[in-house]
Amino acid sequence: MSSDHKKIAIVGGGVSGLAAAYFLKKEAEKKGRRIQVDLFEKEDRPGGKFEARKKEGYLVEGGPNGFLDSKPWTMDLVRKLGMEDRILPSDQAAARRFIYSRGRLHELKPSLLSFFLHGPLSVRGRLRILAEYWAPATSRGEDTSLAEFGERRLGREALERLLDPMVSGIFAGDPSRMSLRASFPRIAELEDNFGGLTKAMLRIRSDKMKAKKRGEDVGVSSGPTGPGGVLTTFKNGVSELTDRLAFDLGDRFHPEENALTLNKSKGRWKVVTSQGDYIADSVIMATPSDITAGILSQTAPETADLLSRIPYSPMAVIGLGYNLADLNPPPHGFGYLIPSEEKIRLLGALWDSSIFPGFRSDGDRFLIRAMVGGAQDQETPGLPDGELLDLIQKNLSRTMGLSTAPVFTTVFRWERAIPLYTVGHLERLERAENALPDRVILTGNAYRGVGINDCVREAEAAARKALDSLDHR
Repeated sequence: MSSDHKKIAIVGGGVSGLAAAYFLKKEAEKKGRRIQVDLFEKEDRPGGKFEARKKEGYLVEGGPNGFLDSKPWTMDLVRKLGMEDRILPSDQAAARRFIYSRGRLHELKPSLLSFFLHGPLSVRGRLRILAEYWAPATSRGEDTSLAEFGERRLGREALERLLDPMVSGIFAGDPSRMSLRASFPRIAELEDNFGGLTKAMLRIRSDKMKAKKRGEDVGVSSGPTGPGGVLTTFKNGVSELTDRLAFDLGDRFHPEENALTLNKSKGRWKVVTSQGDYIADSVIMATPSDITAGILSQTAPETADLLSRIPYSPMAVIGLGYNLADLNPPPHGFGYLIPSEEKIRLLGALWDSSIFPGFRSDGDRFLIRAMVGGAQDQETPGLPDGELLDLIQKNLSRTMGLSTAPVFTTVFRWERAIPLYTVGHLERLERAENALPDRVILTGNAYRGVGINDCVREAEAAARKALDSLDHR
């Protein structure tokens, strides 16, 4: 091997590690660099929580079911891989989203006027939101909890009936503990720049109207129902993406090879795995933060300690299949979330056969995915299957009037499902990265975003850092 031929190890075979491997190879080719990339994954398959089960006419995903096309990172990767023919945009019905509150489902209308006229808040709660214009702003640079921010700016009812279920839907988290700046950086940025959300909305709308008059493209806007863009996936689930990335790595993808420790070895790094030792010039750690902390405990104890403090929410995802003829009428929309204030042991449900008709169940079947657990209910995901399924059916009957028994069920359990960015997260992350040894890079959903787009964006950044680190030993 020539002296300019460098070796880079990646630990963790989820989307973050696999995308980092892809970007490393492409960036090295562009720069004329000769590198060898090896990826180590302890499981027998790639993808991590990108797991789908295809049984009895249903395709059930155990983790995320897609990404928004309004952000460029995943779509750009799909195009580079030549996978455009595998892309599956969600149906228009997915724009219909609901919140269960005070005994019924409330549709979240896309327009602000409809939201105020028909939303889940009381008249008093809606009027309190109007007072957001005059609410005091967070001190610049200060981190605050989502709960403190929501109550101060929007009122307690909006916190409990809108913000709380939104946080559950994304993080399965607890607003009283979660960092505004780390979890929703765009909201913090709007408050910093404009002094409030209403002021920001009015300014942005004014700027877009002026841009439209000039004939400029103003992009996709967010609204009361959530961030803008179309939920997009793959015909056989998001694992198509990670399967393809692993396939492109060939025999440099090492399944069932668990990385145990990382040690210095004559100016390089020795990755000690369950199958042997691997010497690398640079290492990208793409495992969950607690696993990364264990691997780095001797080499980088300060980093390991800080990473070990990142909590995770436990979850169970339950797929329930129905005969379409038994549903009268079948659900039509994206699904619904439930505020923790309702004291129902169910985070919400997704109507997958309505979101992706024809691709998540056969034509005479209908698939619903229910989610339980999260930071505010850590016991329910551990219930035995029978007890868990009984609870889910009871709560689906209560919240959406579904009394029909499913003809098919499957359960995914994730002890550490989604990382939580608690208050002070970004400051701790900066300290953790500053304490990293040279040529060790962190990436993954535990740091700067939990969505697929975030993971792909950060994987590309990690790949560039790893290549740059080879020139600064």
